[in-house]
Amino acid sequence: MPGKYLFMRFSILSILSFALAMTGRPMTIYAQSAVKGNVEIGWRFQDKSRDSSKYTEYREMPSGFFVDKLSLGSENKDRTFYFDVSGSHVAREDQNLDARFGRWGKYQVELEWDEIPHNFSNSAKSLFSDSGGGVYTIPVPVRQRLEALVTTDTDPVTAGVQPDFAAIRSEIQRSSRDIELISKRAKAKGALVYTPKEPWKLSLNYSNEKRSGKKPLGGAFGFATSIETIEPTEYRTQEIRAAVEYFGKDWSAELGYFLSTFENDVDALGWDNPFRVNDAVGAASRGRMDLYPDNTAQKVHFSGAANLPFATRFVTTLSHGWREQNDKFIPFTINSAVAASAATLPSNSLNGEVKTTLLDFYLTNRFFSKVGLTARFRYYDYDNQTPSLTFPAYVRTDETVVATERRNAPDSYRKINGSADASFRLKSNLSLKVGFAREEKDRRYREAAETSENIYKVSLDYTPRMSWLLLRTSYAFAEKVTLGYDGTRGEYARFPSGDPDLGQLPQLRKFDIASRKRNQASLLTQVTPSDKLSLTASFGLANDDFNASRYGLLGNNSYNLSFDVSYNPSYNVTLFAGITWENFDYKMKSRERQAGNDSTENDWVSKMEDQVNTLGVGLSWAVIPKKVDFKLDFNYSKAKGAIATHALGNPANPNFLPTSAADYPDTQSTLQQLRASVSYHLTERLTSRLEYAYERYTEMYFNRDGVDTYMQHVDPGASRSVFLAATEPNYYANIVHLVLSYKF
Repeated sequence: MPGKYLFMRFSILSILSFALAMTGRPMTIYAQSAVKGNVEIGWRFQDKSRDSSKYTEYREMPSGFFVDKLSLGSENKDRTFYFDVSGSHVAREDQNLDARFGRWGKYQVELEWDEIPHNFSNSAKSLFSDSGGGVYTIPVPVRQRLEALVTTDTDPVTAGVQPDFAAIRSEIQRSSRDIELISKRAKAKGALVYTPKEPWKLSLNYSNEKRSGKKPLGGAFGFATSIETIEPTEYRTQEIRAAVEYFGKDWSAELGYFLSTFENDVDALGWDNPFRVNDAVGAASRGRMDLYPDNTAQKVHFSGAANLPFATRFVTTLSHGWREQNDKFIPFTINSAVAASAATLPSNSLNGEVKTTLLDFYLTNRFFSKVGLTARFRYYDYDNQTPSLTFPAYVRTDETVVATERRNAPDSYRKINGSADASFRLKSNLSLKVGFAREEKDRRYREAAETSENIYKVSLDYTPRMSWLLLRTSYAFAEKVTLGYDGTRGEYARFPSGDPDLGQLPQLRKFDIASRKRNQASLLTQVTPSDKLSLTASFGLANDDFNASRYGLLGNNSYNLSFDVSYNPSYNVTLFAGITWENFDYKMKSRERQAGNDSTENDWVSKMEDQVNTLGVGLSWAVIPKKVDFKLDFNYSKAKGAIATHALGNPANPNFLPTSAADYPDTQSTLQQLRASVSYHLTERLTSRLEYAYERYTEMYFNRDGVDTYMQHVDPGASRSVFLAATEPNYYANIVHLVLSYKF
């Protein structure tokens, strides 16, 4: 905590010192001008659930004294030099500090510090100890006991091994320790805009973002053993942007450069197998996973705009970028029992390289006062020049060598977009807009080499002579066409000798490159019968029909409906309310497959539906104008999900395979937030506020409820799996704030 205050003091002093150096004027300039600012301090009392990370998922809410807001700013007497310093949530893990100063028309300097935490869970427990450098270990005695328990038959009646699951669970719970699963982001930014002489302008931006902490990550040893381990987050991302601009009489131009570097201090993650002490073929004692590699991205760009004859304006952006990554490969496996039989890597590193090219042209014309014309052309090339390496074999989950060639497929694509729009003011209160757009995209190493899409758009705005009414509607139809879809094309790119497994269902279509028809419509109406009452209603509809797909995503439909009302019964009272309904439903089809049995009798279909409803109401009341204010608002949000899945075949058919296709339990989450405050203006500058807030969050997720370190009693298939028990339970919170706000 002291370090945060130190940073604040250092930043403010540095800003003021630099400002004086730039101006070359003594501090007495501020004696000739008023310093303005605001500070908000207070005390927080809380009664809350203490076991849920959901309450503080992306924020810090400590009890006791806090500084919520502060600002300080001034200009010298002739208003040529200025500075501003502001902060929110000061000295908290979600704080933001911002400072800027400059000379009007000459330069501006801005510095910013921003922090955001991500609290994954307060309940996590783990067998692992952090040995540093991405290495997580479990004490050997614990692993020996678990290995003995999982391989010992405790029931002489059973034909196979029947471990003592209760003893395994007891050992895991006894040996697990509490761990903190929080990842924190801290970002520092600086910006300089300098105008040495009109019409030139220079700009320079720099940011440095550090992420640190721990988050959950899944690992596996074959299909029978799943391990939820811990990933240390030690990332640093630095970015630099520089640009020079020139503003002419009828034209402008900008030349810029961008650089981004990413560094991960942890190169690879390694973890012990809780149920295995020594390596063996088919059973690894340790697992390993390569983490995000260091990489760089650079780009140069040119932007320009010019006013042309006949009320025409032309805008363009041209850019070229390149990205590189050459992180060293880790060995095929960490399992010493199969390492000798594993193949040799075809290269020590990837030598990854991607080049991007963008050409963007935009033209507008207003030669006719009632007609507006626009046209746009955009070309983007993502050229992946990474070598395609053939790996003669691979090791599956550090257990066994699979003698099948595999190859990395450096995906590339080229996309061309063109559009034209025309708007017509038919009457003073009626306007029409029509448009057409086309997109063409070609891909390498994908199931379809080319796709094209035509989009037709129309919108109508109507404002009758009654000034209190507004109607706005729009409709768009799009049709994407995919020719020559071949599921084996993508597989061959990755398995040059053929996929040893069944591979992709030939009739399956991946939704991002499948043929599709899309309809979108929207309607907005606003009624203002008086200056005291305003009503707004909107409706949106979207429908995706994958008309050529027999398997995969078949349909995607959504709609939203909202109503808002604002009412001012008197000059000192405002009432407002709003409600929104959102609905999303999807349909997909697939097949349960086995070698030698690829019958349609084993098809299954799944229908998914998500609903989100929100309600908000509020009141703002100046009880005693300029003396006592009262505010009240309440927000309620409820989300619900349903998945209905069932087999389509006949169980009596000899080709029918037993399937696990079944309806999933519904999921549901609800968030309620109530806030009420009374403000009393002690003086013109000093205000006190008493505020009460209530929050309540509840959820029912079958895939997260009741998660424990050992889940065999819930799922018999998890008898060799260990989890972190990282839950986010429901929470409630009663919060009282006593706040003093002073303006000067």
